[in-house]
Amino acid sequence: MEVQLLVAELKRRRVIRALVAYGILAFAILQVIEPLMHGLRWSDSVLSNVIVALAAGFPAVAILAWIYDVNAWRIERATPSTNVRGGLLAAVLVAIGVLAAAPGLFVYFVVLGGRAPVRGTQSIAVLPFVNMSAEKENEYFSDGITEEVIDALANVDGLRVASRTSAFTFKGKDVAIPAIAETLNVAYVLEGSVRRSGNDVRVVAQLIEAGTGYHIWSRTYEREVRNIFEVENELARSIAQALKPRLLPMTASLVPARTQSVEAHDLYLQGRFLWNQRTPAALKNATALFEHAIERDDKFALAHVGLCESLIVLPAYGWISVPEVLPRSSAAAMNALEINPESAEAHSCLCLVRVRSFDWRSAEQECRRAIELRPDYGTAHQWYAIMLHSVGRVSEALAEARRAQQLEPRSAVINNFVTMELYLGRSYDAALAEGLKTLQLDQKFSLAHSFLALTYLQLHRDSDALGELEPLAGQSYRYDGERGYAYGISRRRDDALRLLAQMEERSRREYVAPSARALVHIGLGDNAEALSWLEKGYSELDWRLIYLKSDPLFDPLRGDPRFHAILRRMHVE
Repeated sequence: MEVQLLVAELKRRRVIRALVAYGILAFAILQVIEPLMHGLRWSDSVLSNVIVALAAGFPAVAILAWIYDVNAWRIERATPSTNVRGGLLAAVLVAIGVLAAAPGLFVYFVVLGGRAPVRGTQSIAVLPFVNMSAEKENEYFSDGITEEVIDALANVDGLRVASRTSAFTFKGKDVAIPAIAETLNVAYVLEGSVRRSGNDVRVVAQLIEAGTGYHIWSRTYEREVRNIFEVENELARSIAQALKPRLLPMTASLVPARTQSVEAHDLYLQGRFLWNQRTPAALKNATALFEHAIERDDKFALAHVGLCESLIVLPAYGWISVPEVLPRSSAAAMNALEINPESAEAHSCLCLVRVRSFDWRSAEQECRRAIELRPDYGTAHQWYAIMLHSVGRVSEALAEARRAQQLEPRSAVINNFVTMELYLGRSYDAALAEGLKTLQLDQKFSLAHSFLALTYLQLHRDSDALGELEPLAGQSYRYDGERGYAYGISRRRDDALRLLAQMEERSRREYVAPSARALVHIGLGDNAEALSWLEKGYSELDWRLIYLKSDPLFDPLRGDPRFHAILRRMHVE
């Protein structure tokens, strides 16, 4: 009898009707949120949170529909007309709401595995083209073509393209296409090969639908090297037309001929190949290659950008001072902008140049301009994060680093920047988790080991920190400051003093950053000497001083007026 009364009351109060109306509203919200999420490159967690929130609304709607009624567009308290027990009533209403939400939750979290459904033909990953040339050294050429095809497809309106760093994590790995597509959340995958012999080049490409594994398009191009832009343009247009026949006109040029010099283009591709290795030796060689490319064609804007980037990051990767590279890197960026004022890459590099000279206002303007021109350029967001944390805007810096990570989720460099921002923001447990994830992407990435070590130090896990830092001693002198600091706070005073002596000896033949010696003195508790080295570092535009405002390593100095004088001279206090 009680069940019959309950059913009758559910009908009278139109609970089911309210749930259907709410279901329609929830579906409409998802239709807006899901494409917006893809357009802004938000992570799948955003959609997951929205779906859970909407699902939680079903039981609430059921309860509210029972309590209130809508009459002539007025909300009124429903009149009670049942003797159903309160406990049973509440349980039934919640159960009805849960049952209404269950199908959607099952499809999303079980069938789709908690991932946003891929938007049909709007997403693609371009895997590194395999070098089929007889000379292994031609790998730079196949990698370069891959990068330029990725850049070309990124210019197609409505097509989402996995970033270069994300796609290149699968280079040389035997991973099934469906697994790659699922990892990168794309519907299509392009793979191919490049064979170069003298002045002739043969490019084979095939487009695969990830869901079925079927090849839906394949083509072979045979050209002379001097016509490589023509090949890349044909390839990009063919792919776009295969995915969306009406996406762009047949005459659209996706790959502009950035240089008429085959030799300059070849030198540029070699420079980019080395730049992506991010080692001191590779960066120095890349610098020379970009300079040679500019000698062949001084109107080649991207070669100027490459020169700027290689020079301005050298102080952080190898032992060279900022003043040694600043004029040349600044000139290279300005030359690139003179050739192409709307080069996002040039504005982004100029941002880092301004950061190195402590010109924060100009740096922010350049990074904002780069992001405005190319919102999906992860490096611009990464370098904007550097500028923000330099002036103490740590929460904003973390947001920019997270944005870069969303754009390039498999980039070890950018994931490490997230670790760094969490560390600078003193979220050490989160930094530790992020640092370990970064090493899963690239176990050999030395910067990731460095920031993991710094996080261990703040968690008072000194032995773990030294376990990360000591193996780096044979790779680069960059990490000597952190290692000496760790020796000092671990009471290994002799090791710290020995490292200082080595720095002094090495400074007679090459540049040693003053901040490295300052860190060792901080570890030894000699704050006055540390401040003297930091004052010298300011006069030399020491790259490490961009962390001075936020880095916990400098906390022992924050009570000293000399420390705050340096911050004021840097215009960050």
